[in-house]
Amino acid sequence: MASSQNLSSSKGEPPASAGDDGASALAMPAHVGAGAGGSNVGADALILTVKVLSARNIRGAKGDKVNSFVRVQMADFDFVESPVITESPNPQYDFKWEQSFHVDETLIDTFANKRLSITLIESLPKEKTAVLGDSSLSMFPHFLKFSPRDPTRPDAPLPAPPLSFRSTAPIAYINTRLLGKDADDPARIGPDFDVEVSISRPLVQPEIVEAGTFLTFKVDDVAPVPEEWSCKEGNEKDLNSNLYSYSLNFMLPAESAPERLISISNGSLLMSDTAINNDSSQMGPIPITVPKPNTSTAGTFNSTVSDFPDSHGGAGVDGVDAGGGAMSTPTTGGPAGVPPGSDGAFPPAVTTDAAGAGGAAAVAAAPPPPVKAEKGGNSEPVKKVVWTPSAPYLVWMPPAAVVRLREKIVRKEVVEVEFARTLLPRYAHLSDTNAAKYRGRTTLDLSCLLFPRVMGVRGRWAIESSETSGSASHPTTAEPAKESGAVGASGGESSSAVHTVGATTAPTGGGKRKKDETQVTNLYRAAGTTVGLELLLEKPLLDKKKLQPITKSVSDFIPKRVIAPHLLFTKRSQRADEEYEAQLQKVVRKLVWEFESQFKATETAGDAGLGADEAQRRRAFFFHLNKSGAYFEFKEQIKGAVVEIVRERFKRKSPFVSRSEMHLFMSELYVHLTDKMHEVLTRTFRDRKRTSEPAASTAAADDFRILRAWAADAETDRWVTGAERWHSERVVRFEDSMQAWFDYGCFCLRNGMPDKGEECFKEILGRNPKHIPSLLAYGSYCCIGERFEEARVLLVTAVELQPKYIMGLTILGLFYDVLGEEEESEVNLLEAQKVHKLSAAAAEGAQSIFLSAAEFLIHCHAGQLAERALSQEILQSNAMVHPKLLLHQLELQRSNFRLAEEHLQAALEVQQDHPDVWAALGHLQFLQKQWDAAKSSYETVLTLSQEPNNISLVYTRLGSLHLRQKAGDAASARMAKSMYLRACAAGPSAASWLGVGKACMAAEEWEEAEDALAEANVLNNRLADVWAYLALLNLQLNREFEGNQCIAQALRLGIRDAAVLRSVSDALLKAQQHAAAVECLRMCLEIEPEDASSRAAFARILQQAPHETAAEPAASDFKKPSRDVGFAV
Repeated sequence: MASSQNLSSSKGEPPASAGDDGASALAMPAHVGAGAGGSNVGADALILTVKVLSARNIRGAKGDKVNSFVRVQMADFDFVESPVITESPNPQYDFKWEQSFHVDETLIDTFANKRLSITLIESLPKEKTAVLGDSSLSMFPHFLKFSPRDPTRPDAPLPAPPLSFRSTAPIAYINTRLLGKDADDPARIGPDFDVEVSISRPLVQPEIVEAGTFLTFKVDDVAPVPEEWSCKEGNEKDLNSNLYSYSLNFMLPAESAPERLISISNGSLLMSDTAINNDSSQMGPIPITVPKPNTSTAGTFNSTVSDFPDSHGGAGVDGVDAGGGAMSTPTTGGPAGVPPGSDGAFPPAVTTDAAGAGGAAAVAAAPPPPVKAEKGGNSEPVKKVVWTPSAPYLVWMPPAAVVRLREKIVRKEVVEVEFARTLLPRYAHLSDTNAAKYRGRTTLDLSCLLFPRVMGVRGRWAIESSETSGSASHPTTAEPAKESGAVGASGGESSSAVHTVGATTAPTGGGKRKKDETQVTNLYRAAGTTVGLELLLEKPLLDKKKLQPITKSVSDFIPKRVIAPHLLFTKRSQRADEEYEAQLQKVVRKLVWEFESQFKATETAGDAGLGADEAQRRRAFFFHLNKSGAYFEFKEQIKGAVVEIVRERFKRKSPFVSRSEMHLFMSELYVHLTDKMHEVLTRTFRDRKRTSEPAASTAAADDFRILRAWAADAETDRWVTGAERWHSERVVRFEDSMQAWFDYGCFCLRNGMPDKGEECFKEILGRNPKHIPSLLAYGSYCCIGERFEEARVLLVTAVELQPKYIMGLTILGLFYDVLGEEEESEVNLLEAQKVHKLSAAAAEGAQSIFLSAAEFLIHCHAGQLAERALSQEILQSNAMVHPKLLLHQLELQRSNFRLAEEHLQAALEVQQDHPDVWAALGHLQFLQKQWDAAKSSYETVLTLSQEPNNISLVYTRLGSLHLRQKAGDAASARMAKSMYLRACAAGPSAASWLGVGKACMAAEEWEEAEDALAEANVLNNRLADVWAYLALLNLQLNREFEGNQCIAQALRLGIRDAAVLRSVSDALLKAQQHAAAVECLRMCLEIEPEDASSRAAFARILQQAPHETAAEPAASDFKKPSRDVGFAV
C-alpha cells in the first residue's frame, strides 16, 4: 500500500495513534532515515525490522468476524500497512517491515524518546476503514540498555548488547464497547499483538555507552503566563485564544558538530488547580546527588531495566511501563518544594540545609524576580504551560560531547534556554505578529554538575523577555543550527543589555513609546514567570577514579627485611665504631668537667705562668684521676665498645696462634682506636661548626627522622603529650641539632606553650646567632606579641645576614606593613619579588612569595602576619583555593573549627573537585567526631580523578570509620581492611598497619592480624596501642604469657584506647587473671571516667573475686598511663 504521513481522507478516520498524543518531544528531521525498503542502505546503516506476527481476541463492528490489517510506524517516519486478513478474531498477519537509518545522535534520541506504533484497523465495505485501537512499544529498554560490567572482572569485555526482542503488546481499544460486556474483566486475555523487533547492529557499542551518558530533561511547567493569554478554544479571529504550541529550545555539545539544537515541544496552555510554586529556595539549580558509594550498584549504568525512566507514560512491554514507571530520581532531599540535603548524603558545600551545614553553593542563573501574588488565593485555577504527559526527554551524549560539556562548564559558560510560542499546525496559515514579543529566555548555570557525586540539577529559573528585534542569535526550531550556535556565547547577556538594544532600535520621538517598549521587554519579569526544569545525568559528569580490588594478602604488603650477607658485618662494624665514638665523647666531656673542677680554684685572671705550670698540672691531674677512681671508670666505660670493634670490625673471636700475630693485631687495633680518638677530639675542640642535623649516612639520622615523624603523627591526631614526648627526646638525643630545637619551638608555639617555644629559640640563637629560620620565627613571634623593637632587630638581622633571602625580605615587608611603614614595606616586598622572579625563571612552578611566607608563618603560629601574606596573595594573583586551605590550617591551630570549615566551603565554591580541600574537610569533621560527614567527605575524595597530598591518612581514617560504623560486621571489617591496606601501599605507618591488624581481628583472620601488628611494631615499637592489640591477639590465641608481657608494655607506654583495654580485660577474665583484668579496667576508667559499661564491669569483678584480685602478684607490675590520651585513630 502507498505510504502516507496521515490517514487518507477517503478512509474517514482521524489519526488515533498513541504516538501522536503529544508525548513525543522532538520532530525527526527528514534526512535522518531513508525510505522503507532499504534502497539506500549503506555500510554503516542500521536496519530496523518489525514483524507483526499475529493478533489475539480482537473484535470489530460485526463481532468476531473481523476484516483487519495493521499499520506500523516508527516515530514520525512513513508508515506501512499490512494486507487485510478476513473474518478472523485471531489473525495471523506475518507482516514484516524494514527501514534503514543513518546512525547519529539524533537517531539515538529518536529510539530513546519515540515509540513504535502499531495500529489495528478494520476494513469495512465500500473501501472504508475504522481504527479499532493501537499499541506502542518503547525501543529504549531493549536496544539502549546494556548489561553492566562485572565488578569482579574489570578487565573483561562488556557483554554483547541484545539485537532483538519479542513482546506481547496489549491493544488499547478506542471503543471498548466493541469488546463486549467483559471488556473490563481483568481475567480477560487480549486483545494484543505478538510482535518481534530486531536491529541489524547495535545503535551504540557498549564501550562507547560506558564512556558516554544520557541526559534526561523533565519540564514541570511555565507559570505564571501573561494575562492576555487565553485558555478558550482556538479561534482564528482571536489571536489570544489557544492557537499555539510551546517549546523549549537550547543548544548542547555534540560529537558530529560543536553543538546541536534540542527542542522540547508540544507544550500547551491550560488551567491548573495546582498553585504556582513561589518558594524562593527552589530558584536556581538544586543539586541531585547519587547514593553513597557503598550503596550504589556496580557498573557504569543501566544495571536493570527499571533503573532509567521510560520516555513516555504509556504502557510498555507486556503491559508494564517499559521504563519502570516514575523516574527513579537520586537524592534531592525530598519532593518538590523541600530543600535537599536533609539526608546528609551530599557534602555541606552544596546542600541547602537550613540548619547551617554550609549553605547553598550553587548560584542561580539570574536573581529571583518579584513573584506576582496570585489573585483569589491558592484555590483559584491558574494558567500554566505544561507538557502533557510530563514525561522526561532523553538526549544521548557521546564521549566527545561529554568532554565538551565538561569543558563548557569549566569555562563558566551557561546554557541558554529559549521559550518560544508557535502556531499549531492547523493554524499554520495564520501570521503570529507577537511571536517575537512572547519569545523568552533563561540561562542555566550548570557549574554544580562538577561537584563530586552530583548527577543532576533541578529547580526553577526566571524567564526574561528576548529582544524585540535583532534576536537572530537565539535558537528557534525554524532556524538552522549554524545560526543558533551562538546560544552559549550570548548566554551571559544581562537584562540591562536587552533594554539598551530595545531603546536604540526604537524611534527617538517620545519617551512614552520608549517606556512601552521597556515594558514589553520586561513582560515575563513583570509577570514573575519561571520555568521548572530537571536535568539528570545517567552518571556524574565528574570522572570517578575506580578503586582496583585488592587481591593480595597482608604479607604481600610487608617488605622483606633480609640483610645481605656482604652487608651484615659492615653494618655491625659501623655501629661498633659509632658506639666507640659516642663513648669517647662522653669520656671527653667528663674529663673536661673533672679538669675544670680540679683547677678552677687555682685559675688566675691572666695567662702568665700557665706554660711553666703545665707539666705540674698534668701530673696533678693524672694523680687525681687515679686517686678518685675516675681513670678506672673511664676505662671500663669504653671497654665494651672496644670489645665490639674487635668482634665486628676485626672479626677476631678465637685465640692467637703466635705472639707475632698478636703483636700485629694489637698494632692494627691501636692505630684504628687512636684514629677514631683523634677524630672525636678534633670534632669536639677544633671543629665547632654546628650542623642542623646529623649526617644522613649514620644510623642516628634515621632516629632523627623517625622521631620527627612520630611527633608529626601524634600532633595530627591531636595527641599533644605524645608529640611533646617525641620532640623532647629528639632534643635530648640530638642536643647539638639546631633543627631539632627549631621544630620543638615551633611545635610549642602551635600548641599553646609559648614560653617553652621562646626558650627554644633563645637556646638556638645563644648557640648560633646566625640561624636564619630562628631569627625569622622568633621575630614573627615577637611581632605577634607586640614586642616590635625586638622583632625589628631580629628580622633586620636575618635580612642583613642574607640580603637575597626571599623569605626574610617578605616577612620583613609584612612586619613593616603591620607597623604602618608603607614605604619600607614596599621596598622589601618589591626586592623579594625581584629575587623571586630571577629564581623562578630557573625553577618552573615555583610558589609565590606570599604563599611561601604564609606557610612558614603558620608553621610558627604567627597568625597575624600569615593573614596579611594571604591577603596580599589573593589581591595580587586572585588565587583562592590554596590561601583558603592555609587559612583553614591557621584556624585549626586556633581550635576555631567553625571558621576553618567556612574557609573550606569557600574553597569548594571556587573549585569543587579539589582533592586537598575535600581531604581537609574530612579531617576537620573527623576531629569533631562528625563520623557520617567525615565518611562522606573521604568517600568523595576517592571519587576524584586526582589524589590529595596525604592520601594515606584519608585511607587510614576511612578504614577506622568503617570499623566504627558496624562493629562485628564482617563486610565492614573487609572494607576497613581494604582501606587500611591501600593506606599501607600509599605510605606505610604504624597507624595504618595497626588498622589492618584491627580489621583482621574483627574478621577473625588471626594469622594476618599477627603479621600486620608485628609490622606496626617494627615501624614504631613504642606505640602503646599496638602492644595492647598484640596482647588481645595473644590472649585470643591462648598465649597467656606473651599476652601478659604485651599488656604490661602497653600500660607502661601509656595506653590511650579504652575500647581495647575493655576487650583485654574480658580476655583476661576468661583466662582467670582477675587482678590483671581489674588493672586494665582501672586504666580504662582513667581514660574514660564516665563510661558506664567499664564501671559496671569493674564493680562486678571486684564483687565476684575480691580475694583473688587482692592476691594477684601481676597487678603490681602494671603502670598507670598518662591522663592525656589524645585522639586515637
